[in-house]
Amino acid sequence: MSSIFARRYRGFRVIEIFALTLLLLLVLGVYLAKTVAGGERTEIARLDREISAERVRTRLLKAEVAYLEQPRRLERLATNYLGLEPIKAAQEIESDRLAEIAARLSPPRPAPAPAAPETDAAAASDEPVPATPGENLQ
Repeated sequence: MSSIFARRYRGFRVIEIFALTLLLLLVLGVYLAKTVAGGERTEIARLDREISAERVRTRLLKAEVAYLEQPRRLERLATNYLGLEPIKAAQEIESDRLAEIAARLSPPRPAPAPAAPETDAAAASDEPVPATPGENLQ
């Protein structure tokens, strides 16, 4: 083992060349790790900006919904555009009377037409009826 430490290559000991190579690899590894971490840090910052922009948008949408759901605004729209009015006390009824009012407001149904009684025995049979001389046959 002592021969590895004592062996030389172009004036340098092999162990020094190995240590220098290892040091360069470590420096390169740290540099690459910092570069990757910087890229991830940039990505995290971009995502944080997107999250805060979405929070602002969410707050704006909630404010818009609150505005659109205001009772005064809805009442004004219903009155102006749809011609609706608030319910009067006289219009309120009990649930027991709903069937009576529905029957009174629904249009009457026409009675079914009675079946015509057959008076002729020939009409009741399946045989064809002969034409009379004055009928126009086409």
